[in-house]
Amino acid sequence: MDELTNTAPLVDPACWLPFTANRAFLQQPRLLNRAQGMHYWTPDGRPVLDGTAGLWCVNAGHCRPEISAAIARQAAEMDFAPTFEMGHPLVFSLAKRLIQWMPPTLSHVFFTNSGSESADTALKIARACHFNRGEPKRTLFIGREKAYHGIGFGGLSVGGLPRNKEAFLRKPSIACAASPMSSTSATSA
Repeated sequence: MDELTNTAPLVDPACWLPFTANRAFLQQPRLLNRAQGMHYWTPDGRPVLDGTAGLWCVNAGHCRPEISAAIARQAAEMDFAPTFEMGHPLVFSLAKRLIQWMPPTLSHVFFTNSGSESADTALKIARACHFNRGEPKRTLFIGREKAYHGIGFGGLSVGGLPRNKEAFLRKPSIACAASPMSSTSATSA
């Protein structure tokens, strides 16, 4: 495939696709090359109904001109603003708007980058909440059979798809090494 024209299908074993039998995919690739509204199109022009809204991230449809224009306007001003000890006014504005639609007992918003990160973050927030209340033994999570909650360790652990987690959820051995930039070396410099 010419990487600029996107005219001929090309797959490469260097790219692993999640939850995909990659060897089989390489033999019979199923490629999509554009989208509009609620459909994708294959390189040979066949429409494919997107029944999962782009894995749940384009619920308003693909390539809607007004959404594309809003993304372009924001990217031209600032394409990314970190939320680690910093922020952008629009983050606070959106959080305030979202809280207005939520039940009164829910009064905070924590933005994440993906469904997998959202699942892991929700689990960590729940654990931290119980810990901070003085209930550190409240650690049980209940997951649903056949449920999918992402590809992070937290989501896998509460997901109900055994084949997705069997290789990952053994107790890991972890060793933390001291950083060459530890607080003692940083302060003595």
